[in-house]
Amino acid sequence: MLSLVEQIIKAIAPAYSVAGYAIVAVGVLAERSILIGLFVPGDVILALGGIYAARGDLQLWAVIVIGTFAAICGESIGYWLGRRYGRSLVRRIPLVRRLEGRIDAAEGYFGHHGGKTVAVGRYATAAGAFVPFVAGLARMDYRRFLLFDVPAIAVWATGITLFGYFFGEHISFIDKVLSRFGLIVLGVLVVFLGGYLLYRRRTRS
Repeated sequence: MLSLVEQIIKAIAPAYSVAGYAIVAVGVLAERSILIGLFVPGDVILALGGIYAARGDLQLWAVIVIGTFAAICGESIGYWLGRRYGRSLVRRIPLVRRLEGRIDAAEGYFGHHGGKTVAVGRYATAAGAFVPFVAGLARMDYRRFLLFDVPAIAVWATGITLFGYFFGEHISFIDKVLSRFGLIVLGVLVVFLGGYLLYRRRTRS
């Protein structure tokens, strides 16, 4: 069985060699803005940019800069979608409607811990795609959102691209590390959020 990264490389290798910068830009932008990261994590897309930079098809610095800018734009779009449409979406979807009563709690959480959540959420994989949307829904101040988001994105884009650049000859290893790292970060977010909600419930009772 081929790993996820190996399957993607096999499928889009010719396109990456010709239009690698566009793939990185569109893929990373879409990852957090329209939740494509639920299926193909931006980590994989950016790591592929590093792999092809190592092969001489792309410039390393350009992949990092494009990935950083695209991620900032994508997460900003996700934030504003959540701020503009988040509440109405919660009210209209039956399965999600049950969470409507927790919006106030989410606002309180992001008011106190939003910065840390946004920064750490950048390093999560699929579930982290919801963080900018929820931050917008919870009315987190946009300037504060960027204050924590931009540095986290810069570190993420640089680290993931260099990871692909230096370990491109061991593609299955890249896939294994990225998938496990995302699960670890997701676990940290779940524990932190669960602990906060439990604390709020106990203080109210």
